[in-house]
Amino acid sequence: MSTMIAPPPPASALGRAHRLSVGDYHRMGEVGILGPELRTELIDGEIIEMPPIGHPHAGTVKYLANRLKETVGRRAVLSVQDPVWLDDYSEPLPDIALLRPRADDYRSAHPGPDDCLLVVEVADSSLAYDRDVKLPRYARAGISEVWLVDLAGRRLLIHRRPDAGRYAEATPVDDLAVVPIPLSAGPSVSVDLTGLF
Repeated sequence: MSTMIAPPPPASALGRAHRLSVGDYHRMGEVGILGPELRTELIDGEIIEMPPIGHPHAGTVKYLANRLKETVGRRAVLSVQDPVWLDDYSEPLPDIALLRPRADDYRSAHPGPDDCLLVVEVADSSLAYDRDVKLPRYARAGISEVWLVDLAGRRLLIHRRPDAGRYAEATPVDDLAVVPIPLSAGPSVSVDLTGLF
């Protein structure tokens, strides 16, 4: 049985709004209020229920994850649809994150903005949400590079230079055969994504 989470009434109807913290959100999962069948993320203190993942989206995430892992090896930790803590009120589930290696392999805490070398969002029906809701939160948190894969538009946009809740640079990738991957140390590397679309 699926549990639906109704959106809260507008703050004006209640007189005062209450945002959930990441800690509140985790406790809701621990006590079973948010069941394992739900796929949710916390954005600005609101629980967002994510739609089911279709096969084009799932296949694209697998394709990207495999290409990235083959290319970066042990120079980064690959995270697929796992939480990233942005602040006390936001913990989205990016499709892919490349993380700085950490001795505990992220067992003691979810990665934060400083741990993220790259975040990737794959968008089909979620394009407006990914572009207009999630990307500004990533920018506000200071994540330096986000890739937005627009499946319907058959394009990859690289967002860089976060500034005041937006990315100052959004560049379409013309040559998918040589896409540079941001890594913190060692020689620069590029990934061949010619099979992306």
